[in-house]
Amino acid sequence: MKATLSARELEVLKLITSGCKNIEIAQALGIKERTVRFHVENILNKLGAKNRTEAAHVAFKEGWLTDDET
Repeated sequence: MKATLSARELEVLKLITSGCKNIEIAQALGIKERTVRFHVENILNKLGAKNRTEAAHVAFKEGWLTDDET
């Protein structure tokens, strides 16, 4: 499933797992909050996750992210 996430979506997912809110992600990546919402929605759809917490759980469970990346 990792291959289905774009590089930007993976960046957003990393920030989600570190507890960042959409506005914080937008500021960190230099993009608009609306764009972050678009990426988050795509991530949830691609992972089959119902929310950000579940998406983070999938990322760690699948080994895509480690504790030192958050």
